[in-house]
Amino acid sequence: MASRQYRRFPALFSGRLIYQNQEHPIKSLDLSHKGCRLKNTLDVIAGMKVDLLLNVPGDEIPLLIQQATVRWSLTQGIGIEFQPLAWHHQQRLDSVVRRLEITYSN
Repeated sequence: MASRQYRRFPALFSGRLIYQNQEHPIKSLDLSHKGCRLKNTLDVIAGMKVDLLLNVPGDEIPLLIQQATVRWSLTQGIGIEFQPLAWHHQQRLDSVVRRLEITYSN
């Protein structure tokens, strides 16, 4: 099995997945600088491009991830890979991941 470039951290956030102008409620299971795993309650196909809005506890505005790619969909979840983000969205994502890293490193 290939090792991951970025460590994943448990991240139980609610949110929405947007595909073809339709919104679907989601729950994240983990998060890294380059992707996440969602609870599998949707019918998705590898290769689909989706947008995510993740409700990060303590943040008023959802974290926006645009044009993410579905990499896999199995019973244990849906693997999402983030594409390069606009600078301000990447800064927010990095901040959230740093908070998770601090939480789970202790």
